[in-house]
Amino acid sequence: MRAVLVVDDNTAVRMILSDFLTMAYPTARVLQAENGAEGLALAQEEHPDVVLMDAEMPVLDGFAAAQKLREADDTRTIPIIAISSGASNNELVTGLRSIADDSLPKPFTADQLLQTVSGVLSKRTIVMN
Repeated sequence: MRAVLVVDDNTAVRMILSDFLTMAYPTARVLQAENGAEGLALAQEEHPDVVLMDAEMPVLDGFAAAQKLREADDTRTIPIIAISSGASNNELVTGLRSIADDSLPKPFTADQLLQTVSGVLSKRTIVMN
């Protein structure tokens, strides 16, 4: 893996996820964005191998950002993992989960995170080969 993008408005969540991902994938760059607009811009610029996206964020929510990623030719195939602590009846959460490749409800363990990331990446490798 070359790069992973973590998009979450909670600084502590971004830092913890970045630490876990850096330990698991020491050669990968871990990019961070604190809202959907920053995440969208970074994804369009960097084309990460996977995006971990929170649903409820300021400026541009995760669902809207994911929709924009799916609409653009150069980012539509980037896998998205929905990470959210929102209720399953929350429209942003259900919307993001519906277009994401996988989802992880918060809180989750490091093992669950890494299993989900590796699962999404392995599906992408199979599809691309």
